[in-house]
Amino acid sequence: MLVSELKELLKKYNEEELRLLILEMYKAMPKKLREDNDIDALLQDVQAYLGKKKNEKKQAKQIDIQELKLEIHQFIEHAFNQYYMVPNNVIRKSERPKWRFKVKAYIKSLQSVSVEGEGGRTATILLEQLYKMLSYACGYYIFNTDNPFRSVGIEQTMLLDMVLKRKLSSGISPEVVKPAVALVIDSIVDRETLHSELIIILVKNLKSPDAKEIAIEQCVALKAELASSKTKTDKKSWLSVSSIYERREKNNNLVEMVFRLYMALGEYEKAIKYYHENYEERESEISLYVLLRMLLGYELKEYWLREYDEAVQRGVKPRDVLQRTYKYIQENDSLPDYFIYN
Repeated sequence: MLVSELKELLKKYNEEELRLLILEMYKAMPKKLREDNDIDALLQDVQAYLGKKKNEKKQAKQIDIQELKLEIHQFIEHAFNQYYMVPNNVIRKSERPKWRFKVKAYIKSLQSVSVEGEGGRTATILLEQLYKMLSYACGYYIFNTDNPFRSVGIEQTMLLDMVLKRKLSSGISPEVVKPAVALVIDSIVDRETLHSELIIILVKNLKSPDAKEIAIEQCVALKAELASSKTKTDKKSWLSVSSIYERREKNNNLVEMVFRLYMALGEYEKAIKYYHENYEERESEISLYVLLRMLLGYELKEYWLREYDEAVQRGVKPRDVLQRTYKYIQENDSLPDYFIYN
C-alpha cells in the first residue's frame, strides 16, 4: 500500500479505533524491528522522533570519510590486539562489550556513502576490512563471542553481498574479480553459514557471461597458486596437518566456485568434468555426495541419475540417504526438494 493510500484509509477511523489499530500493529511487530527502528521513542514523542531522524539523515550526508577511516583503522588494530576481549590499559572494561555497537554504526555510516568517487572507494575498502575482521573473529577470539556477525546484527552473507556489490560496481576486470574471489575463498564462516552460500553470493553478483568467464580464469589461477604453495613441513606435525586441511578446503571451495560458474553459464558438462578432475577427497563416496547435493540444488534430474549410476558402476557404495533419494526419483520420476533422510 502506498503512503498516500494509507493516509486516505486512516480517515475512516475514529480516535478509539486508531488507538486499537496502533496497539495491534505494535503487538504484531517483531521485537527486533521495534528496537531497530526505535518505535517506542516514536510513540513517546512523535515530533522529537521525526526531528531526530531528520538530523540523522543530515549527518549521514556530512560524513567525514577520512576521519571515519582513522577511527575504523584504530578500532580494527585494537580488535586484532584483543583489546576488546582481554584486560588492558587501552580500552576500559566498561567499553569492551560495546564493540558490536561501534561496528554496527560503522557499517551503517559507510553504507550511506555513495559508491562513486574517492570517498566511495574508501568506504568500500573500509567495509571490506570490517567484513574481514568479523570473518577472522569467526575462527579466532578477538571479541568475547564466537558468532560476531550475529552479535553485530547482520548475516555474513548480507555483509559480503554489500561489499561485493560495491567492489564490482567499478567495472569487471581480472584486477577487480580476483580479489573478490579471494575474499570469498579466504573467508572464515560463522556457525550459521556455509562456504557454498558465500560462493553463491559472488556468482550472483557476476551478472554477465564475460564476468563469469573472468572469474573462472581467476579461480583457476588462484588454484594453481595454492597448489604451488604446498607446505613442506614435517608431515607428522600438527601445523602440517592443519595446513594441508586448509589448503584442501580452499582448493575444493575454488573447485565449487568454478562448478557453479559453469552451471550459471549453462555449461553443465564442463562443470561436472571440472569437478571430477579437481575436487580433492580421498573417499570417492564423499565426493559423490557433494556433487549430487549440488546437482539436486540445480534440479538436474538426468545428470543426478547419471552421476549416481556411473559412481555405482565404479564400485562406489552411496550412503543410505543417497540410496533413498535415488529410489524416490525412480519411483516418482522427479527430484525431491531435499535428500530423503527417512
